[in-house]
Amino acid sequence: MQTATTTANQVRDEAPGGAALSTVLAVAVTVQTAGSFVSQGVYTLVPFWRDTFDLSQSSAALAVTAMNGGQILSMMALGRAIDRYGERSVVSLTLLAIGISLITGALVASSYVAVLALVTLLGALYASVQPGGARAILRWFPPGKRGLPTGLRQAAVPLGTAIAAFCLPLLATLYGWPVAVMAQGGIAAAGGVLFWALYREREGDGLTSAARPIPLAALIRQLLREKSFCRVLAAGIAMSAFQFTFTAHAISFMADGLGLGLVSAASFFAATQIIGILGRVLAPWLSDRFWPGQRARSLGVLMIAAAAAAVFFLALPTAPSAWTLVPVLAAIGFFGIGWYPLFLLEIAERAPRTAIAATIGFASTIGLLAMSLGPYFFGLVVDFSGYVPAWIALIVPVVLTALPLCTSNLRPACAPS
Repeated sequence: MQTATTTANQVRDEAPGGAALSTVLAVAVTVQTAGSFVSQGVYTLVPFWRDTFDLSQSSAALAVTAMNGGQILSMMALGRAIDRYGERSVVSLTLLAIGISLITGALVASSYVAVLALVTLLGALYASVQPGGARAILRWFPPGKRGLPTGLRQAAVPLGTAIAAFCLPLLATLYGWPVAVMAQGGIAAAGGVLFWALYREREGDGLTSAARPIPLAALIRQLLREKSFCRVLAAGIAMSAFQFTFTAHAISFMADGLGLGLVSAASFFAATQIIGILGRVLAPWLSDRFWPGQRARSLGVLMIAAAAAAVFFLALPTAPSAWTLVPVLAAIGFFGIGWYPLFLLEIAERAPRTAIAATIGFASTIGLLAMSLGPYFFGLVVDFSGYVPAWIALIVPVVLTALPLCTSNLRPACAPS
């Protein structure tokens, strides 16, 4: 077994042929889009379950909580399985299992408890897609050229969400929610077959599967001893809370705090998400192009920019003009959503070679907790003290965790190619 101090950035910098890289990237983006269609589609079906089973808002929202809980429970275990058996087999099998489970479950589920069990299983199996896809990029692309493919793959997350938001409610309205769930299952199974048929694990890349993976407790201890890893992880926690709290509360803040009304607020919010897709593609590419080998510093700069944009957002007057609001929201979208590929690459490239997916799983699990808790505590602060203290409490951790990335000589996770 390779030593634990050998990390994922210490791989060969020679790239395979362009056709092979194009195939890997196309498959990775397509499978990530399919996975997002399936998992994020749960959000779009919550209103249909609420009406079908006569639920309260909070009870209906348990479906989302259950799905995220499934991911939290399984993310690290699936990451370790990917490190041991390879991403091709684990990702393909879990997507096929999602397909079979959703199609079968849609046919037999007759209660909301059954739906909750089904989406919990969905979340637990879907947790393989993120670490598996990230490991595929690391195996095939040289260190200095991973930014753009990672950004494109991450842009597939909101793309899949948008497709699900268009298709699934329409299917549920016309034919009932079980048909929509079966459509999710069909897409998941197709993604699994596609990944198995077209993706091949690169041989001789230095990231081969580990016959004896690092014990989980030892891996976590090793990661937490690395100051550079901890700084990046802390930044990811702060930004996960920032991004998903903004997602959960921005429409309400614009509608109530800025007096825009729900329809206008939702339209501005949708535009922010579109800019976020561009940010996920362009931010890592720009970092590799103009600041090679300094993704941690680039991440810190993006975080400071996102925090500054949030300050301007908080300072907006009531009923702001579009000329005032749109640039602020565009900045939040670009920086506050576009940060994630840089973070993901930093985590993956600081991981031991034989524990890349497990390391991503560990960081993603912590991030999921921040995503879940951030919106809740923000809402509590709003209820008791108003929006201003809540936004300040959200922005300050972003700044505090960004400054060490911007100002310290953090060891680069990868050298320029």
